[in-house]
Amino acid sequence: MKTKNFRIISQILFAALFLYLMFKMTSPLKSAIPTAFFTKLDPLLSLTAVIAGRSFYEGSLTALIVIGLTIILGRVFCGWICPMGSLLDLSDRLFFKTKKKNNHSPHKQLKYYILAGLLISAIFTTQAVYLLDPFSILTRSTIVGFFAPIQLVLKWILDLGYTLAGSSFAPVKSLGVWIGDVLGQQGFVTGSQIYMRHSMIFLAIIITIIALGSISRRYWCRNLCPLGALLGLFSKIPLICRIVDEKCVDCSKCVRECKTDAIPENPKYTRTSECIVCFDCINDCPKSASKFGFNFSKQKKYADADVNLSRRRVLQGAGIGLAFAAMSKIDPSHKRAAQAANTKISSGNLIRPPGSVEESKFVSRCIRCGNCMKACPTNGLQPSIGEAGVEGFWTPVLVPRIGYCQQHCNSCGEVCPTGAIEHFEIEEKQHLYLGTSNVDKNRCLAWGLNEICMVCAEYCSYVAIKSDIKDGVARPVVDTLKCIGCGQCEAACPVQPAAAIRVYSIGDKRYLSRNEQAEIRSLADSKENRINNDEGGGIYPGLPY
Repeated sequence: MKTKNFRIISQILFAALFLYLMFKMTSPLKSAIPTAFFTKLDPLLSLTAVIAGRSFYEGSLTALIVIGLTIILGRVFCGWICPMGSLLDLSDRLFFKTKKKNNHSPHKQLKYYILAGLLISAIFTTQAVYLLDPFSILTRSTIVGFFAPIQLVLKWILDLGYTLAGSSFAPVKSLGVWIGDVLGQQGFVTGSQIYMRHSMIFLAIIITIIALGSISRRYWCRNLCPLGALLGLFSKIPLICRIVDEKCVDCSKCVRECKTDAIPENPKYTRTSECIVCFDCINDCPKSASKFGFNFSKQKKYADADVNLSRRRVLQGAGIGLAFAAMSKIDPSHKRAAQAANTKISSGNLIRPPGSVEESKFVSRCIRCGNCMKACPTNGLQPSIGEAGVEGFWTPVLVPRIGYCQQHCNSCGEVCPTGAIEHFEIEEKQHLYLGTSNVDKNRCLAWGLNEICMVCAEYCSYVAIKSDIKDGVARPVVDTLKCIGCGQCEAACPVQPAAAIRVYSIGDKRYLSRNEQAEIRSLADSKENRINNDEGGGIYPGLPY
């Protein structure tokens, strides 16, 4: 077996694992391997989340495995493990195999300038890595851009199968029954249709990255990938590297065939910061002059010219990162309300997932991977558009009209790789305040039209909606101490298109500790018990409805 075949097998296995974990990222989680395995391996995501968030989080040290592997073997992660690299290798082979190979990469230093900008932005507490990190892009595009349309197409095929199963022609009927058995009974098509904001944009991003392969193989990896740049800095002098012996006849075949322009005009040398250890040079060499092994002294001699960066360009990259951080901080959405310093004025609909850290830390830690959106069983978590302003673009927000926060679910806290959503127990959801529901009395059927309707109270899992009986009609009233803003009432409200009861961020209490939030819930329970004992039930007097 050729040496590079081992690398291809590794790529297939890790790509399969990536897809498997994406499919298993559903509530309840039932995967033996952590579903955030790949995002936790990414050292760039971990580094920027720690820098921007100003704190370490559980799992941030996992990425040190990749750093250690890179110091020893070079950028083997890029060539053997990274699903984005595997996708680009596959697309290059399928779509651009006959394209004339352009092996010269005049812009390969660009990824280092991009890295400088992302790190400077993180230093000033603004998270920008989600724009260009390969794992953030790939997971987000897979979750938001692919799963929803794939599910829709499978449903179309299943409906076609049911139609064919009713045919009187035996072969057609058998085909329809088989389709129904495979897609329906075997569970490939389950649940309601997923809907995602900006799915076309996320799909277009990954298609654009693939299309860059028309310029050169692995164009993204060569020139734009900031993770590759970070690993390149750690692989300037790896312990194990490419060695060329005296059998080399300077045919330059390895120079032409190198995926990442890691072999310069002199084929006896290697740009180790660009080499992804793909072994193509070993298999393509007609004289078997290339191999990998220990050759520290020769590589150290060449490493000085390996990453030759322009100081001016580095400063320009850093300047762009600083400008991005500054512009995001002065965006009007970043302004806090004068009466409530912990509330952003950007949008009253800024409802975060349960367990989310305080807002300024949340937007710094969140890498926009989309894991929480995939794990949400009701499809309620969506990428934000304007709710959190520029700084919080594409971070997850709860959109109750699409799906509410289910009472017995803590999957979002389990799949978050950076601690933006901290782990929490299901019992804690009684006091994890996301917002507060508010009844629009002009639109409410009971308040505005005197019709009998208490659907919101019937669906409320936290018994936070009481009835106020006037003129013989029960009208919904929200207990602001018990309502956590799960949005189930808004999702169930029969008034269309906008609900008559809606969740707003005014009740967001993430700035308080969990113990302090629990005390608020205890206060509500104690008041309810006292009122029930003294007055025989009813709504709470004196509460700010």
